Amino acid sequence: MSSVEVLGKFLWHELLTTDPGASAGFYSKVLGWNTQLSEGAADYTMLANAAGPVAGVRPVGQDPVADKAGPNWLTYVGVPDLLAALVAVEAGAGRVVHPVTEVPGGGGRYAVIADPQGGIIGLYEPAAGVSGGGSAPVWQWHELTAEDPEAALRFYKTIFGWDVIGTHAMGGDVGTYYLFGVGTTQMGGAYRRPAHLPPGWPRWLVYLAAPGVVAAAEAAKAAGGKLLNGPHQVPGGNWIAQVADPNGVPVALHGPKEAAAAAPKAPARVKTKAVAKPAPKAKAKVKAKPKAKAKSKTKAKTKARPKVKAKVKTKAKARSKAKPKTKGKSKAKVKTKAKAKPRKKARKAPRRGK
Repeated sequence: MSSVEVLGKFLWHELLTTDPGASAGFYSKVLGWNTQLSEGAADYTMLANAAGPVAGVRPVGQDPVADKAGPNWLTYVGVPDLLAALVAVEAGAGRVVHPVTEVPGGGGRYAVIADPQGGIIGLYEPAAGVSGGGSAPVWQWHELTAEDPEAALRFYKTIFGWDVIGTHAMGGDVGTYYLFGVGTTQMGGAYRRPAHLPPGWPRWLVYLAAPGVVAAAEAAKAAGGKLLNGPHQVPGGNWIAQVADPNGVPVALHGPKEAAAAAPKAPARVKTKAVAKPAPKAKAKVKAKPKAKAKSKTKAKTKARPKVKAKVKTKAKARSKAKPKTKGKSKAKVKTKAKAKPRKKARKAPRRGK
């Protein structure tokens, strides 16, 4: 990914938590993630799914970034020039929470900032050829709450190039819901921060892909988490649920309502296709014709070389089709004879093979 292509894209995520072990166990039970150590930094733990790493983990009380930002999901957005971006942050009344830091192993550099209304977010300038990680389809949506969402989005536009590309009237405390993105690509939403939200509610809320939101919400409760909102349907047909992990970090789940009902359909389709394949049918036909022969020697050769029979059949059909051209209206009779002839020729085919 080039330096220009990273601008405004969500490239990495980190879970800042007081208990990494309990948090890892929670996401394992809810989403099937596991933990692994980073190759570049031996003391850096990552959460991963079957496709690879999706996020990092920083322990609060043992890590400077986690200590400054507090328990939360921290999102990192790409910038082509980190130093220039930090100048824009300060010019827009934002502040630097964590200074420029090199990523171990030559992965680039990052910093953490706070927007003028208190939203904490990371800036990441990847090294050449590094594209970041932990992006879609795991990370479905990013949502900002701010006392003045329009002012907040103007601030972020100067840093990430985000534009407001759509709005929805939500009513109530929410008011207008703003869709932001790069070009015509939607990347997240923003709305007025409701008064009823607790002080610890993150300014930036991440939405994780769940195969079935209802089942994932139940798994979250069973794993020691707490259901905060939902599950309920959202525009577009998908469902969401907001939960808190055992350490109190809020996160949202996004996806279809039920996965269990949809999951068995896939294997059924695969089996149907397998039965419908021409290969098994061809074998059945080949076995049926040699049964008329008394000798088992011919049967063995027919099984060993099914391709030879297929060629003989093709030639027989080709010859029978050639005859009607000269006979005109007697097509039906010629076809009947053509069907009878291939059986005799098919018996001779193995002998030619000798």
